[in-house]
Amino acid sequence: MIILNIIIQVVGGLGMFLYGMKMMSDSIQELAGYKLREMISRMTSNVFGAILTGALMTIVVQSSSVTTVMVVGFLNAALMTLQQAVGVILGAGIGTTLTGWILALEIDKYGLLIIGIGTLTFLFVQSVKIKKRALAAVGVGMIFFGLYIMKSGVTPVKDMPQFISFFSFFSAETYRGVIFSALMGAFVTSILQSSAATIGITMALATQEVITPETAVALVLGQNIGTTITAYLASLGAKLYARRAAYAHIIIKIVGVVIIIPLFYVYTSIIGEIVDPKENVAKYIALSHTVFNVGLVFIFIPFINVFLKLVEKIGREKKEVEGEYSLEKLYNFPGIILEKEKMEIIQMSKRFKDDMELFFLILTDKEEGKKIKRLFEGEEYQDRKQESIRKELTELLNATNSHQILNESRMILGVSDELESMGDYGASLAKIYIKMKNTETRLSKESLQKIKSCHMDVMSSLEIISKLIENSDIYELQRLKERCDNTSASLSTINPLKKEDYSNHLRMEIMAKYRRINRHISYIVEKILEELEFEGIK
Repeated sequence: MIILNIIIQVVGGLGMFLYGMKMMSDSIQELAGYKLREMISRMTSNVFGAILTGALMTIVVQSSSVTTVMVVGFLNAALMTLQQAVGVILGAGIGTTLTGWILALEIDKYGLLIIGIGTLTFLFVQSVKIKKRALAAVGVGMIFFGLYIMKSGVTPVKDMPQFISFFSFFSAETYRGVIFSALMGAFVTSILQSSAATIGITMALATQEVITPETAVALVLGQNIGTTITAYLASLGAKLYARRAAYAHIIIKIVGVVIIIPLFYVYTSIIGEIVDPKENVAKYIALSHTVFNVGLVFIFIPFINVFLKLVEKIGREKKEVEGEYSLEKLYNFPGIILEKEKMEIIQMSKRFKDDMELFFLILTDKEEGKKIKRLFEGEEYQDRKQESIRKELTELLNATNSHQILNESRMILGVSDELESMGDYGASLAKIYIKMKNTETRLSKESLQKIKSCHMDVMSSLEIISKLIENSDIYELQRLKERCDNTSASLSTINPLKKEDYSNHLRMEIMAKYRRINRHISYIVEKILEELEFEGIK
């Protein structure tokens, strides 16, 4: 009967703890709003910016697993480099230590009071922003109350001989015990896929003196390794660079633990000098977690280039296609998914602009070394990207009822469709060039000049649209729409069916493709404007 009561309280407390973490995370994300999106967009600056972004992102979403899964997804889509990914991973380790400090506040006995105040505020206050803060408070209260229930549940364990015998096997009094404790921490965390949960359980056991403070520190070391399982599972089926990010995450944590274990008793004594475990064991555990993850940054950053070269030797280099990788954990974080898809369409836009620049250089014989097949590859690239965006946004929309997310998703889908169609016209231009080459047809200087004028107008619009997808400005969009309309008017007389000599006929065909590309740019502007108008109404 006692064992049943222990199981009920521990499982119930853990469930409340985890639900509180999710509620707090969701509320913080909604309060953070576009600041979360800005953090993601800035993470590709440099390694130090990536570390800061990883830490802040993890603080906001309250899960290093989510941050590292995000890294795998962004790398798979070629939206960041491996160096930036490693920076975000190191930062995520620091960000996740906040959970330990929240638990170390030792106000778990007031958890029920916090839940009550938060719930009453949510029910009787009309302000939407205050309601969101109230829900965050309810989440915090549930975290503390869940921990309180777990502590109460494990209290009888310290007087039960069978449990004392079991936990003595994992006592950190010997190096063998340290290693076994670390392995147990890694195993339990890999099963729960939440280091926050296992740290909560560890603190509950240590607070009730079921395990020693040193054993708790050894368990936390292992928990750092166990939390890497989520990113690894997400990387299965992904591209090589995405898998390497998951491998880098595992290697970083294992190396850190391997360094600490021989120095374990020196390490715990230093932590004990700062925070006496007899006075506050929860702060002692939280500090050990923080020191470990901050220490990893100081260990790896000076050797980041050497480390990256070693990681890049993992796996064979080969031509790869888009993999089926798991982003399931991210669908509860729509801000991350939407920012990822926005970066994808920016990438699509830039790729198409580069392809069009290449076409004009080939057309004017200025890039003989380049191959026209890049335009056909560009068409396939746009198709793959558009299909990937469609699939991921469909999954996202199945997980949310938000009208704002629905509207922004519709805009991103619409823009990706237009860019995919533009890729088709890029391939059509390549076919026209092949016809010219096969028939040994050359365009006159006058024809080339007319195409150049048309090309410059469209390229200028493509340059602007790439920037406006990233940072929408209603006035710039309206000006670009007017510009596209003027370009359409200037090309309105183009008629490829008009009887002309073959050279002029091909020139007409090329300019007709440019006219259609210009029309798609105009459609993109309209879709972004519609989304901005919706936000204005909101």
